[in-house]
Amino acid sequence: FGQLMKSSKGSGGTTNNNEAQEWCGPFSVARQMIAAREDARRLRLQQTEEGENDNKEHHPLDHVMEEAKLQQQRKENPSMNWISRRHRTGNTNDATNNSNYYVKRRKRFHQQKELMGMGGNSVPSLFQLCINYLVDNFDHVDSLGLVDHSIRVALCERLVAQGKMNGAAFDVLAEEGVETLELVDCAQVTQDQFCDAIKVLIPMGLRAILLQHCGRCFGGEAVNTIVGMKSDEIQLFALSLSGAFLLSDDDLSRLIGATSRTLSSIDLTACPLIGPQFCNAIGEHFSSSIGDVTNCLLELSLEDIPLKKEALLTLGAASDALRNLKSLKLKSIEA
Repeated sequence: FGQLMKSSKGSGGTTNNNEAQEWCGPFSVARQMIAAREDARRLRLQQTEEGENDNKEHHPLDHVMEEAKLQQQRKENPSMNWISRRHRTGNTNDATNNSNYYVKRRKRFHQQKELMGMGGNSVPSLFQLCINYLVDNFDHVDSLGLVDHSIRVALCERLVAQGKMNGAAFDVLAEEGVETLELVDCAQVTQDQFCDAIKVLIPMGLRAILLQHCGRCFGGEAVNTIVGMKSDEIQLFALSLSGAFLLSDDDLSRLIGATSRTLSSIDLTACPLIGPQFCNAIGEHFSSSIGDVTNCLLELSLEDIPLKKEALLTLGAASDALRNLKSLKLKSIEA
């Protein structure tokens, strides 16, 4: 559209002496005109701002007046006072915002995909490869031997994710010699099978029972099995039950009485039959009046338990059973 022209004139021939060459085509001329107009506008705004700053007088109370004006606006518009929970806690990262239920569900979904071997975004670790290999061939596993508790939990999670957590898998995970029996899903474990296992595990040094979705396996028969053992054979210090819908209030109170000598941590979630007898059992067996200094309740967690306000007040006021309590969690209580 144009021809490159060399500028041979002096300063009067061009508006910009720094430009050594220009295009004379129509589009080039238009761009030059637009650029010149923008430069002039920018210079004019800069001069205007500098003039205002020079002429404006600053008063020491200007900041106070601005704050008062802002407070007045907030009174007139209450929505200006709203602050999101992320900003109140100082956590503005959505990925780590634990109060967001969508983030929690997404995190659980990705964890489930990883457990099922569908997470293709990352290279699996050697530990995960070994867990996957064991689960794929778990029908041929007779014993795990002296493996760490974390390995048994990882195997259980993987078995549940692949739908292989059955009675045979339970027998392998709950073999003789384990100190912690932790199962993330006991839906396929019968009560008779569980009772046969704890008859062997508790005398051999079982220290903790941590069960989720244990409504089928943990009921009155399991309690009778534990209560029927000798007191010196029971060394349980932690009891965590989730979804034990067959566990009655009377059975749990008897279980507390049989294990109170060593029991220091109680965690109950979604046990609909628990009531005031459980609170009375804690107040009776963990009180200092019984003269046994070994009875010491350190942790108590109750969630989705139908306890009334009167039962909780009795638990806190009738005795000093909670005198050594280090952690207390009450959530979704009817009181």
